[in-house]
Amino acid sequence: MPTRTRWMAALFVALATLGLAMAQNDRLILGATSEVSGFDPRIATDVPSFTVINVMLEPLVAFDQGLGLQPRLATAWTFSDDGLTLSFDLRQGVTWHDGVPFTSADVRHTYETTLDPEFGAPNRSLYVAIESIETPDDHTVVFHLSTPTAFLINNMARMPIVPVHADVDGALNQRPIGTGPYVFESQARDDRTVLRRNDACWGGAGSLAYVEFRIIPENATRLLAFEAGEIDATQGQLPPLDLPRIEADPNFVLERTQGTGYTYLGFNTQVEPLNDVRVRQALNHLIPRDGIVQRVLNGNGFPGISMILPTMPWFNPDVRQYPYDPERARGLLQDAGVDFSQPLRLYTNDNAVRVQIAEILNFEFGQIGLELQITIEEFGAFLSRVQNTDDFDMFILGWGGQLDPDRATIRQFHSGAPGSANYTFYANPTVDALLDEATVTDPTSDRSIELYREIQRIVVEESPYAFINYTEETALYHPWVGGWGVHPYSPNTFQDAHLITKNR
Repeated sequence: MPTRTRWMAALFVALATLGLAMAQNDRLILGATSEVSGFDPRIATDVPSFTVINVMLEPLVAFDQGLGLQPRLATAWTFSDDGLTLSFDLRQGVTWHDGVPFTSADVRHTYETTLDPEFGAPNRSLYVAIESIETPDDHTVVFHLSTPTAFLINNMARMPIVPVHADVDGALNQRPIGTGPYVFESQARDDRTVLRRNDACWGGAGSLAYVEFRIIPENATRLLAFEAGEIDATQGQLPPLDLPRIEADPNFVLERTQGTGYTYLGFNTQVEPLNDVRVRQALNHLIPRDGIVQRVLNGNGFPGISMILPTMPWFNPDVRQYPYDPERARGLLQDAGVDFSQPLRLYTNDNAVRVQIAEILNFEFGQIGLELQITIEEFGAFLSRVQNTDDFDMFILGWGGQLDPDRATIRQFHSGAPGSANYTFYANPTVDALLDEATVTDPTSDRSIELYREIQRIVVEESPYAFINYTEETALYHPWVGGWGVHPYSPNTFQDAHLITKNR
């Protein structure tokens, strides 16, 4: 081969290699545990959806990695002395992804539609204290409250703002428009969602042209894809038995932090025999929580006790606990006079850990003659079943982001909360009254702690849930990824995607 030809060939290879490297460094590929249920933050309730939504849409304020509140679309906020007025100064010079200016009208529209019973927002109950919304100018919004609400601003940190001009016939649930660092590009269901850099982002454009969420539900498969370099980073469940090996490998970065949620077994309290509290208590005693944490989770978490995290001041250390005790379970079932002639229907989704827990429960319940009929569903179908029907006896699900006691209680256990997430149909008038009082009580007061501890005592005693384990958040990434780390509130883990770098 002539010298010039060899030189040209070498140059071609070098340019091709450089082009490949530049292309790899232009796209951040993230491993996602599940497909999104939709992109409208007023409708979505699940972590996989908000993990993607929060890269495109922004709330007024947001939780940082220390779980403090940081300015986002608002630059400042103040409560009136009586706690009945909450005012926000909005960020100026912000535009929606389609170029339309962001204004206070968008904020008002987001909350007014969320509060409209006909809209059907699942989280409406979190905002019902908002009586009216005033927008004196384009960059000021004032919320007038019917009663002081201790944790309202925390709930606002979970509600990204949507554009009033583009909110037509549910379009935002399929093709979102936000103000955030990345713009919706495309979605291939059950495969990937691709976001494109927002060059006009008020916070500055990122170095990555694209962020791509790859849907890999099976934990082991997602880990294999990561180890092969097919994905750059992931936050979520990993195969617990592989955690020590991954953590010791210098080629990977694994970060762990205490999470903000838990996994639970939910009971349909309206159906026999689960409408008997003794039966629910008996089944609680059949859950080997320590074994699940050690063997299924490989120590990645700790046994569940109640709906409030033990690290919170509102946690009740004296709440009833349910140690693994099959004999105690048999005694409770005998007292209830239960004959398990029909199997109980247990549903969960195609999450490997939840499937393993279902198998363990099947074995343990079988030891006392209780047969389970286990159904594993795709996450969206499973969530729809639990949220929209009563066609189940039990289910395994989880809550994340339980950053305050109001968030951890009122939607789940208040019998009359609008936009309720009371999937177990639990009802106790005393608990309702305590929740109503706690919502308007100063969270720094002794009375607030007293109220939430009593709520825990009653709910845990009556067992609409069996709390299985508290979670730990794990983030896994390659050393070539910079500007990112584990977030204790997983829906916010990629909210600052414009700060992430890649140098592969």
